[in-house]
Amino acid sequence: MNILHIGKFYPPFHGGMETYLSNLAEAQVQQGHQVTVWVHNHDWGLLKSATTKVSEGNLTIIRQKSLKPVLFAPLMLGFRKQFKQWLKTQTYDLIHVHWPNPTLFAMLAVPGAFNAAVVVGWHSDMVTENSRGLMKLIYRLIRPLETRWLKRADSVLVSSQAYADHSPVLNRFAAKTTVIPLGLKTKPLAAFQAAPSYLEWSSEQWGNAGLKIYHLGRLTFYKNQRMLIEAMTHLPSAQLVLAGGGELAVDLQRRIDRLSLRDRVSLLGAQSTARIHALMSTCDVFCMASNDRAESFGVVLLEAMYFNKPILVPDTIGSGMRWLAENYPKGHIYRVNDIDDFVRKINQIVASGQISDTTAEAPFKFSMTQVAETIERHYITTIERRKIT
Repeated sequence: MNILHIGKFYPPFHGGMETYLSNLAEAQVQQGHQVTVWVHNHDWGLLKSATTKVSEGNLTIIRQKSLKPVLFAPLMLGFRKQFKQWLKTQTYDLIHVHWPNPTLFAMLAVPGAFNAAVVVGWHSDMVTENSRGLMKLIYRLIRPLETRWLKRADSVLVSSQAYADHSPVLNRFAAKTTVIPLGLKTKPLAAFQAAPSYLEWSSEQWGNAGLKIYHLGRLTFYKNQRMLIEAMTHLPSAQLVLAGGGELAVDLQRRIDRLSLRDRVSLLGAQSTARIHALMSTCDVFCMASNDRAESFGVVLLEAMYFNKPILVPDTIGSGMRWLAENYPKGHIYRVNDIDDFVRKINQIVASGQISDTTAEAPFKFSMTQVAETIERHYITTIERRKIT
């Protein structure tokens, strides 16, 4: 198949959506497909970025010139013109778009854009109940475009049944919606382990902590790192390391200082993959606190599971985090936004002996190889269904 992915960003940009897209594209190349990935170039100058193209074998990565994000959403420059030109010279068997991405609305104005089968990878709704008022207002204006778009698409893939059940948008398109969990590119665990210098660096971050709690994620409202920080006032022997950058960095640091936790809570900012793996390798527990279904799945949880680490997640309605924890022997769940329950579950994990248990678990259920095979079957079914109708 000749497959075109249209996404938001691509590594080295850090993010769960980006990691998933790159892993899927590479797996599809290994399946023998011709794959093109078209994303925004995140390497902005003062106002915009340039277009770059890299090809290796059957994989082509095009990072389109883009404006700096407006309300967290980047916009490709020249998308419509470029797409029209491609459709004159290229024949795609299937276009897999990754939602949300406002740039995709321009496809509605491109003749022939939906001649190929179109599959939507639904990573999250454009707004949720806790989104800002301005975002909700903007969404009311563009919702008709979203509806038109989904009517044109052939199918929608969502990562968990919980998200499908609680998304007002997907409820309207339930007949088109299929649940396929996300996956992780797997390799021997030793290949994930960082070099000794990185392991030494991670040990320095933990200091002499009796309990090493790790969190990785963008510092934004729905990730709810604030709750994790406040919970540390009840865990005097623990060290919390928060990796990831974001707009709340200054606010969170002020909270850390206000609670006199500077010696036990670290905001490390964005880190390299090697350092991220070093911290994952050396932590005792990996935790999330997301209190909004904008956290639709949590790809980083797959990494923690692959490292055989206990995970502790909230029971956030509409998110796939709980489902992941329920399908993992070392998965634990606490009541969302409930610091007392979080602390109680942390103490239960310590008492369970799971932290010191390094024995191999059951085979990893979420390898990208398996996920790509499931998606390939879905592609074939979608294409065949178009031929019949």
